[in-house]
Amino acid sequence: MTHYATCFNCVNDRYTCPRHLAIREALKGNGVYSVKFKCPERRAFFSPGQRVVFDWKLFESDEYDTSVLHLTFKGTVIRERGTKFVVQVDSGKDIEEEIDASEVFKKNDALLIKVRPADMRPLNDPAQAVCLTCYQVEGQEERCYRSEGQVWVPKGCIKASEPAPKQEEYVF
Repeated sequence: MTHYATCFNCVNDRYTCPRHLAIREALKGNGVYSVKFKCPERRAFFSPGQRVVFDWKLFESDEYDTSVLHLTFKGTVIRERGTKFVVQVDSGKDIEEEIDASEVFKKNDALLIKVRPADMRPLNDPAQAVCLTCYQVEGQEERCYRSEGQVWVPKGCIKASEPAPKQEEYVF
């Protein structure tokens, strides 16, 4: 059985997709076990800026026993990374257990995590603008490469519409 890497996390059904079926037919009998190809019809399950709700398991253990706490958080999809999606978790408490996100995700102050698509569900909230360079979500914590006094603006920056600060020129 051949693994089609491009078809993973794709909205299109791989068994009815004409591109998938054509490549499958062309490779039949060649002994190929994995293939990656460019597919113009590929669309990911979630797009950058899309608002989602996702499930998270928190494992707590003491000397004798380990317990699992099932949590549900809201966040914004930043990008697709391998087989998972990078999500910026909304700061605040989860939906069910009232546990703060900063207590659950202690290793990452920016609350950026990778989530499996099987654990994610879309929200009806409007999509947020995401910077293509530094992956800052509009209206969230300031993380842009562009800082005070810089003229350089990263390509795809959501702050590019703002005028860059002018530098004074000195003539000697």
